[in-house]
Amino acid sequence: MNKKIKDKMITATVFLAEDTNGMVIHLNGFDDTKHADHFVKKLMKNSGIEYQSILDCTELPTLH
Repeated sequence: MNKKIKDKMITATVFLAEDTNGMVIHLNGFDDTKHADHFVKKLMKNSGIEYQSILDCTELPTLH
């Protein structure tokens, strides 16, 4: 499937904490971790936010 079409199938749930001015964004709909990492890096770059994947920092497993 085309990457642009795959990226359009991603959904986001946004949680706002008004008392701390914080935000948590949960993205869903990726094919695998490689797709997720590529999408997030592109999103952060386009937003002007410096970003380093946790996968680049450590080899800890993802816990949910």
